[in-house]
Amino acid sequence: YGPLDIRFLGGKYVRELEAKFAEKFNAQYAVSSNSATSCLIMALGSLNLGPNDEVICPSMSFNATATSILFFNSVPVFCEVKEDTFCLDPIDLEKKITERTKAIMVVHLGGNAADMDSIMKIANKHNLKVIEDSAQAPGVRYKDQFVGSIGDVGIFSFTETKNITCGEGGMLITDDPNIAFKSRL
Repeated sequence: YGPLDIRFLGGKYVRELEAKFAEKFNAQYAVSSNSATSCLIMALGSLNLGPNDEVICPSMSFNATATSILFFNSVPVFCEVKEDTFCLDPIDLEKKITERTKAIMVVHLGGNAADMDSIMKIANKHNLKVIEDSAQAPGVRYKDQFVGSIGDVGIFSFTETKNITCGEGGMLITDDPNIAFKSRL
């Protein structure tokens, strides 16, 4: 590494953070960005979403959940949340799936974990990708796994109001080399 690598985006310390984050969350790859919103856009882009593709997301979340889907002229389809966790309701989720549905965006809200067993069963049944927005749940476990490491891709936030903060920033984790490659691009 040269002097600029130490101070510039993607330098030595950023790569070190990515490697440690991937190790902590038992992921093959971690890709950092300027925000969790950018990570959501990277994740959706890596899934090759296009106009009129549908992504199911919770009706209760930060605005970036739905607006990241709009970035690709895709359609956010709002799903009800469970009263006890404020996370996706698997019963309503299955009702929202159409032939245009390409992915499910799970949001683990306020430190609560979504019912990932049910969600992954539905996703596998319909051959859908799962993006876990874990911005409000870093370190939260669902059974024996960290949230963010169960679906195809997980997203974390480092903004000033989060548990882990860098002032701003986000991290994407995945075990899929194609998602990691496209996200890094």
